[in-house]
Amino acid sequence: MPVDIISGGQAGDEGKGKISAYLSYKGNYSHCVRVGGPNAGHTVVFGGKSYALKSVSSGFLNPRTKIVLGAGAYIITDWLLKEADLTGCRDRLLIDPRAVVIEPRHTDAERGDGHFMSLVGSVGTGLGQAVKERIERRALRFAKDEPALADYIADVPEILNAALGKGGEVLVEGTQGVKLSLIHGEYPFVTSRDTTASTFLAEAGIGPKHARDVYAVFKPYVSRVGPGPLERELENKNELAKYHSQGREVGSVSGRLRRIGAFEDNWAKRAVMLNSANKIAVTHIDMFEGNSRIRTMADVTPPAREFLDGLARLGELTPHPELALVSTGPELEDMIDLRKP
Repeated sequence: MPVDIISGGQAGDEGKGKISAYLSYKGNYSHCVRVGGPNAGHTVVFGGKSYALKSVSSGFLNPRTKIVLGAGAYIITDWLLKEADLTGCRDRLLIDPRAVVIEPRHTDAERGDGHFMSLVGSVGTGLGQAVKERIERRALRFAKDEPALADYIADVPEILNAALGKGGEVLVEGTQGVKLSLIHGEYPFVTSRDTTASTFLAEAGIGPKHARDVYAVFKPYVSRVGPGPLERELENKNELAKYHSQGREVGSVSGRLRRIGAFEDNWAKRAVMLNSANKIAVTHIDMFEGNSRIRTMADVTPPAREFLDGLARLGELTPHPELALVSTGPELEDMIDLRKP
């Protein structure tokens, strides 16, 4: 069962990109699959350089890993190819022919739609419009129809399942968070797709029997770049400034400052349940004073320890997830790895 899945336990922006990058860099995955579209970005900091990615998987850091976009992906061609050049992964890029190309008309239509832009809080990439047209069975441009992508087209389900059959390992990098799920989230303040591990697998073309570890990623607080519920939302500008600067709480796609609210225990429990998460990863623990780039759990300060102890109680829920990774800063190596060998 060598497929690991990264899922967001909150409203997105949990730091899934860093967790995916860390697992890929330290692991032995033959393929890393990025699901979703360019409306939700992932950020990786490595060697002092920051990569804000909208389409390429955070697993690009491992030169042995193929970078994959499945049939459920949505692509803005220019963005994807620029990222492939930036990350040096063009020779490792695989794209399913059924992935959808977001065209300029999709972007224009979405940005001109007040419902998309205000109530839903769209970042205006055109993804929502493209998804809508796919559901309506409109004429779409697929990756197989895009000349600029011809060199990268491959039967992704065939490749991934063949690799698994030979003992290879696959990492599926999910997108956004459970609160934004079209099916399970806080409707209508949701995205245009489901955002749980089962759907991530389906979009990659992998069956559920292959799943090994499902990581639910959390922060000590909740952030949202668009409208929607937040418990005990911060209104103090000085407090918010700390999150926007030190916490890097600025949308990597939209550039908008994120709203900040308290950690929501009820949604954390629901994320574990909906994703069958057996691993927990925590990011932004450095937002607790004195916890920046610490190296061991013994160095964690009492307030942060209290939060982690509370999060560890999620292990009482089926399938009894264990605290596996604790991120202590922006760099890839700023990580306490609690996984058992």
